[in-house]
Amino acid sequence: MAKPIQIAGLLRRTPVARTSSKVLRATLLDLLEKVPEARSGGSEKGIHDLRVAVKRFREAFRLFRPVLRKKTFRRHRDWIEDLNDALGEVRDRDVSLARLRKLTAGLAEPPGSVGGLLARIVAERIGAAGALAAMLDRLQLEGVPAQLAAQIELLEQQAAPGGSTHEFARERVRERLLDVRARWAAARREATPESLHRVRIGNKRLRYAIEPFSRMLGKEVRRLYRSASRFHDVLGDLHDADSMAVMLETSMAGASRAERRAWEGLSMKVIRGRRVALRKALTLADKLEPLWDEAQRAVGEPRH
Repeated sequence: MAKPIQIAGLLRRTPVARTSSKVLRATLLDLLEKVPEARSGGSEKGIHDLRVAVKRFREAFRLFRPVLRKKTFRRHRDWIEDLNDALGEVRDRDVSLARLRKLTAGLAEPPGSVGGLLARIVAERIGAAGALAAMLDRLQLEGVPAQLAAQIELLEQQAAPGGSTHEFARERVRERLLDVRARWAAARREATPESLHRVRIGNKRLRYAIEPFSRMLGKEVRRLYRSASRFHDVLGDLHDADSMAVMLETSMAGASRAERRAWEGLSMKVIRGRRVALRKALTLADKLEPLWDEAQRAVGEPRH
């Protein structure tokens, strides 16, 4: 889990425009500092770190949308989303390669077509890394991040009027907490990989919404942040198992009859792991309910 970025000078009564400038400046700088290592495409850590930085900045950008000028938000929203997607294409291959190698490492006779699958994923990763590098080069050549940085520097003068940082933070965290709870309620009813993945996305947005403001929002919200981090890890294991199950099913369909039984064995291993991850998620969510209640009271409706 990436460590939160510490942003100095955020006080409860700080105007929101000033806070947005500080947070966006810090998260954009963190993103830009991580570009060089990811640019080569060869470092799994570099790809992962930049992907985290992009997600953190993207959520800050969304968080402060009420403060940003509409023109600024529209101009930069698309390339941030595109960069996140391009990083995801590379990172997904890294995760698949690692999990598939781990899954087959202990087998005396893994299916012969495993080598073909690994080679295909490696080739896809090379293509995705090349597309990512081209995108990063284009953004730098066109000066897009520099343009956004300049807009952030002017934000305090250009932003729409807003209230205090404390009230703004409470509203945003409350919105995201209610969203996570609604997504989890739906996931319990539906119990599908898609609904569980939506919970993971909502939970991630909640974590990033809390990060800049955790010191001013109290111990209840800090406990919520720590619990959201644990929930993220468990939901991540569940999502990875679902993704691997789909990959194995596809490979099994194209395998020879002689190899199909070996692929079935791998699939059953993944299914058992998914059951364990699902039980952990359900157990942890039951423990989180009181923390969600506690945090929701702490960031409840603004006092008049």
